[in-house]
Amino acid sequence: MEEKMTFEQANAKLVQTVKAMENKNITLQDSLEYYAKACELIAYCKKELETFRGKFEDVHERIEKIYNLQGDENE
Repeated sequence: MEEKMTFEQANAKLVQTVKAMENKNITLQDSLEYYAKACELIAYCKKELETFRGKFEDVHERIEKIYNLQGDENE
C-alpha cells in the first residue's frame, strides 16, 4: 500500500472493494484483483487498529499514574 491513508479512508475503500466483489458480472481475474486489494486493506486496517490500541493503552497508563499519585496525596 503506497499512499498513507487514515483508518477511515482505508475502511471506506475496503467497503467499496467488497461491494465491487459482490457484482455477479465481474470476471474471475477482476475478482482475484479485488480479493488481493481487500486483503491489503484488511491488513492495513488491522495494523492501524493495533497502533491505535497501543496509543490508547499509553494514555490510559498515564491517567492511571496521575490518578494513583492524586490518591497518594489524599492519604
